[in-house]
Amino acid sequence: MCSTLSNQQSPYLLQHAQQPVKWMTWSKGAFDKAASEDKPVLISIGYAACHWCQEMSRNCFDDPYIASLMNRHFIPILVDREERPDLDNLYMEAVQMFNQSAGWPLNLFCLPDGRPFWGGTYFPKEDLGNGLAPWPQILMRISEHYRKAKHELVENAENVVANLSHANHADCSSNESWSNHLLLDAAERLCHLHDDQFGGFTPAPKFPSPMKIDFLLSMTQTNHIRTIPNTLQKINNCISTTLSMIAKGGLYDHVGGGFFRYSTDEKWTQPHYEKMLSDNALLLSTYSRAYRHNQDHHYNRVIKDTISWLNREMGSSSTGYASSLSAESNGIEGAYYEWSKQELIETLGMEVGESFFEALPTSTLGDKNKLPQLLDHQLFPHESQLEWFNLLNTGKKGKSKPLQDTKRLISHNSLVVSALIDASIALHDTSILGEALNLEKWISSEFLKNDTELRSYIYPGISKNSHGNLDDYCFYTQALLDLSKVSNVLHLGSSEEYIQKAIKVIEQAILKFKDPQMTGFFFSEEKLSPPPPCRKKVWYDNATPAGNSALLRIFSQLYHLTEEEKWKIEFNRGITAYPQLTQKVPEGVCHALNAISEDAVGIISLITPKNQYDEIYRQLLDSPPRQIFLNPRNKLIPSFEMRVGSPSKEIKSDGIENLFDFLKK
Repeated sequence: MCSTLSNQQSPYLLQHAQQPVKWMTWSKGAFDKAASEDKPVLISIGYAACHWCQEMSRNCFDDPYIASLMNRHFIPILVDREERPDLDNLYMEAVQMFNQSAGWPLNLFCLPDGRPFWGGTYFPKEDLGNGLAPWPQILMRISEHYRKAKHELVENAENVVANLSHANHADCSSNESWSNHLLLDAAERLCHLHDDQFGGFTPAPKFPSPMKIDFLLSMTQTNHIRTIPNTLQKINNCISTTLSMIAKGGLYDHVGGGFFRYSTDEKWTQPHYEKMLSDNALLLSTYSRAYRHNQDHHYNRVIKDTISWLNREMGSSSTGYASSLSAESNGIEGAYYEWSKQELIETLGMEVGESFFEALPTSTLGDKNKLPQLLDHQLFPHESQLEWFNLLNTGKKGKSKPLQDTKRLISHNSLVVSALIDASIALHDTSILGEALNLEKWISSEFLKNDTELRSYIYPGISKNSHGNLDDYCFYTQALLDLSKVSNVLHLGSSEEYIQKAIKVIEQAILKFKDPQMTGFFFSEEKLSPPPPCRKKVWYDNATPAGNSALLRIFSQLYHLTEEEKWKIEFNRGITAYPQLTQKVPEGVCHALNAISEDAVGIISLITPKNQYDEIYRQLLDSPPRQIFLNPRNKLIPSFEMRVGSPSKEIKSDGIENLFDFLKK
């Protein structure tokens, strides 16, 4: 075993450390070796929670013969996508050029300098008759092609990198300016894509798509949509159908809390079992905002149980939260979450256990085990099922738990801060707000190199000098701004401190990532070594919002809060990227559309007497899911004021109820 992975902290890299493949990390040494030996580089990207990454690892990378092919003909490099999201973004886009779709494990064949000429995702060890070429066959074909016709692969790699670079421009060369009618067009497009029977916006496999729901929620607050009852009804149907189906189905873990990654079927009954911190943070925010829009009791349960799961399984506000839980237990996907008939009988009793098992949807992983989920069944009242879920949660303590990736990511922990704030408003619970403040305090102590420079990830008890990317800076800045909305409820005067801290962090991001020639911000710093073959901008949302979309929201809010012209200039410059993107693929830029919609509707500041903070905080639950800042400038005045929009107009009142009545109109 000659792997260089044994001194790494990443659970994903350590899982491969004892394999016969001579894995190297992304390093100058790896590329120097490839150049000196004139071998193509094989880059494999994955993460610890990924079931198919583990499958390919067991079937291919553990095999001595396959490992010998990889070692003889390639320089193999293994990458944890959560440690290097810049490489993941770059090579994911490259594979999408080859195959139109991509996922993990992500396998790239590259020139000795890292420029990709071909790639794919999962490859089996042998021909299974499913159209996937066996991995040994792929290795031999590419090795032979490199030996006999290297110039063709060089030409292909040059074209790929040129296309990757060109995609940075996002069609900003167009003179077309933004028009808010594009928001309506985008909302109607989403309604057209929506599955009105089962929810979601794509055929199976179905992802929960919180950014799409967030955009539709913001559109319900526009005056124009309210004048089109049919469209408003369609939007509300999309929101309620999708969130209700997810909350009742198998994507949500009714026994332990938290959301799985995606559903393999159209009815949301059979999940892919990994749990990601980022998915759960975003969905916690979405359900919290939706609960203010439509106070469905299922949403309330999901919010509470997801927070309980976070603090029980993933960490705490004083230690940060881990990045993921594996889909597998003892090498079997879903083993921790699925139950046999006998297990249900032992926990729930013969009659209930047997009848509940028979009523549950059949698992695609086999017919011997099933996943508990909330059934609309005349024999099983919801209240009874919720009691059974609690019993099952106690009864699963003997099961082998999935692997936790203990890595703490500043971007995903920042999403949790924002989610906890949304949840605290939805549940009117200042203890949850206190957790959000504590988590930001922990982030600040662990991830800030100085006042403004950020680390991207850490491992508990291990200091590592990672480089912050655009998402890190944006999600942390947004968390600070979200805290400033309501922090005065617990700590008078803290709102202004969070705003000033947010400004310092985002100004550093502008210095690090802004393209001086073209619209947009790069995902990574320029000074990375060894450098990727192309420095990328990310325009489309993926599992998390795109950084360029997140910036629009930040610039909009900062202009409202400070009324400084520079933030308006940044917002107007950024928005020029989106007319073309919105017309082409509106479903891919929903976080940007959400920010634009919120800006158009008008961000709100409530300036009130300090002795009214608790009452205002209580009334937020019944207010529309708009961006509302409570007393952001800490003006201690005897009357009530509302500032709406940017530049803002002021509305004064003798009573807070009148202002909230105005919001609901």
